[in-house]
Amino acid sequence: MWSGGGSILVPTAVFASGNGSNLQAVIDAVAGGGLPLELRLVVSNRPDAFALTRAARANIPSLVMPFSHSEESRSAYGLRLARAVRGKGVKLVLLLGWMHVLAPEFVGAGFAGILNLHPAYLPEDPAADAVTFPDGTTTVVFRGAHALRDALLAGVKTTGASLIEITPEIDRGPVLARRPLALNPGEDEKKALERLHDVERDVVREGVAAWLRANAYG
Repeated sequence: MWSGGGSILVPTAVFASGNGSNLQAVIDAVAGGGLPLELRLVVSNRPDAFALTRAARANIPSLVMPFSHSEESRSAYGLRLARAVRGKGVKLVLLLGWMHVLAPEFVGAGFAGILNLHPAYLPEDPAADAVTFPDGTTTVVFRGAHALRDALLAGVKTTGASLIEITPEIDRGPVLARRPLALNPGEDEKKALERLHDVERDVVREGVAAWLRANAYG
């Protein structure tokens, strides 16, 4: 059960572009009383995303909103997306496997929080370009959409996952939760990602709880 105190349910939207395993972790945590969220909307930019099936199974309304460079600008898309989500009364947005960089127009649309799950162990100092792991080893910071792939190509021994607050600078927001993951020698991206998902689920639950407490929701 939620141990943060209080009984306010925060109106929340989850954005996901793919399988939605971290969406499922949030759905399960809410159902079990572990997070005081009211899941009002699941948004995907891909109509075939399994996250939409997960939303339907949990009776959560969903919205499919693809982005096309040939039809509108990123700014126009961001504004349209923000209007649709704010129309549901959403205060907290969780980007859990959302494969689209949100425009400043969305980031500045007045949500209480926009949190992003990133597949790398990010430094506590958002300006830093190197990160030190709990075992004392240090690597460069892997930002961007292919952070896990880049870590594997670089041959580093450890990666991880982080939940951060979104800011105008990509992948440089304040860290809410993070955990490392040791990489196995010769491991390919698919196998590493399967193991990383287990880490991500814990990071999401911990990070969302930290944000709720910091913003007086518990």
